[in-house]
Amino acid sequence: MSGTDDLPRIIVDTDAGIDDAGALFMLLEAHKKRLVNIVAITTCHGNTTVDNVNRNVLRILDKISMLDQIPVFSGTKSPITRPYFINETEFHGQDGFGDSDLPHPDPQKHLQKMPASLKIVEEVQKRPGSINLLAIGPLTNVAVAKMLEPRLLYRLASLHIMGGNTTGEGNESACGEFNFLNDPEAAQNVLSWDGPSSAESEAESKLCPIFITPWETCLCAINIPYEYRLELGRLETPQAALLNAGEARTMDKKLFRTWITCDQIAAAWMLDVLVGDALKSTGETREALCLAKMETFVSVEVQGTHTRGQMILDRCPFKRFVSYAVPASLLTAVNIATYKRYLTMAFGGEF
Repeated sequence: MSGTDDLPRIIVDTDAGIDDAGALFMLLEAHKKRLVNIVAITTCHGNTTVDNVNRNVLRILDKISMLDQIPVFSGTKSPITRPYFINETEFHGQDGFGDSDLPHPDPQKHLQKMPASLKIVEEVQKRPGSINLLAIGPLTNVAVAKMLEPRLLYRLASLHIMGGNTTGEGNESACGEFNFLNDPEAAQNVLSWDGPSSAESEAESKLCPIFITPWETCLCAINIPYEYRLELGRLETPQAALLNAGEARTMDKKLFRTWITCDQIAAAWMLDVLVGDALKSTGETREALCLAKMETFVSVEVQGTHTRGQMILDRCPFKRFVSYAVPASLLTAVNIATYKRYLTMAFGGEF
């Protein structure tokens, strides 16, 4: 592919902690290979404050000399209806980067003036059916964009989300996954059908495909040992150096039995769907990342004492109990060999 007009166009909405950094490096490598065109990175509260997120995104871009290539748009500082209450310092540190005290470019010089949600709306209105949105943080920016442009889910090419859960297993409450629990109202807003589209064209008459990477898949279906993470960290690349510095505290703690990757798998699935064939070598057999997925209708609980933020699966084959639930594909099994190739790319190695 020679120009950028024919490339899949991507907006990444992120609450950049250290796991987001791996996902961003993966996507930025695909951008450098001219496989995709990242038209914007939008930032959101979540793993840390949005001001810290902005600094983290800028240091990621600066580390691989892409600071002037990808525009960054600052977004929402808090959830839609309730005060920000989650502080993920145990995993990400106060700054979202393991309190590694790494230098960062000046946000005043490098952040765009337009708010993140307006940028999302601008792109889908300007290029309906061509923007692929990856949301790897709380869905506040996306929900605000949907309120501003009610046809958002009809005008996107695809929506990829890391968040939610399928069995009620939580990681921030008994039943709530971190990204959804950070702003349940936003997650419910995004994953809600508002009725038939007042489409201006046939292409906008259907909801875009929605791909969700849920927490249980990250926790149980991707068993990558810490030793493999250490192996990736030995690559002599700028990406590996930054990821090693940011992940040092979590690698020391080993909070889980294996190395848990969440945002990285969502980014890898997006790339595999969009450009998986282009990444493989000539004559190489294509091995898709997704081995199994669940096709169902989903929404989000916002009222329950213990289930607030839990993703609802409306799976009855003959009746919709949640009338506003939207159809989605939920990743349930992964080709580990293929995924490791994407992780290698995230660390600056060859796919």
